[in-house]
Amino acid sequence: MIRARRCQAVRSPAYHKEKLMGSHTHRHFGDKISFKSLSCAPINELGVVYLFGVLNDVLDFKIESIQAGFPDCIARRSIGRRRWEELRIEFELDSLTFAKHGHDPDQVDMIVCWKHNWQGCPKRIEVIELSSQIRDMERISRDIKEPRRLSEYNLFCRERRRQGLAFAEIGKLWRGRDTSPRKTKKQHALTGWQEFCRKKRPEGLTFQEIARLWRRTKLDSQE
Repeated sequence: MIRARRCQAVRSPAYHKEKLMGSHTHRHFGDKISFKSLSCAPINELGVVYLFGVLNDVLDFKIESIQAGFPDCIARRSIGRRRWEELRIEFELDSLTFAKHGHDPDQVDMIVCWKHNWQGCPKRIEVIELSSQIRDMERISRDIKEPRRLSEYNLFCRERRRQGLAFAEIGKLWRGRDTSPRKTKKQHALTGWQEFCRKKRPEGLTFQEIARLWRRTKLDSQE
């Protein structure tokens, strides 16, 4: 007990101040891009994964799984009526990191990265370089954006929240509501962009080539 007190006596006031306040580490940010919900460019792989998720409606992929192991993602995309192809996707901040990590190129079909700087990348691997294509994706996103409509559940929640009910209470009321048969909801129709993608993929075109053709088609229709 005496030894502990002696140790405490020799500690400086700065030590106790740091103990109370904790150590502060400044975060680093990428350049400003202000794209959808991401205000700064990715500076690590997690940022690339997040941006990939934000762009799901533009890329038109169906995600089967995302994992920490290699490859990072298993997805599928339509290549024709009732036909899908599997995609093994690896996320990297820059594509050269794929080679530095010693990954087997034969085990992936696509690399999604912020910067494509791997000159020796096999041609069979499709690379989506987000930094060079993000503006095209932004235009496509605007083209295919549909007016957001509140669902029946959203409307139900808003009405009950005004009554001061908690989320659990609202959920209980929602489950116990009248569930008499209603008109069957129409299946979500494909956007013009999705139809265009699925028409061009069987021709063996990459995402970048399809986006370029889409932009050209949109420009021609405006003339």
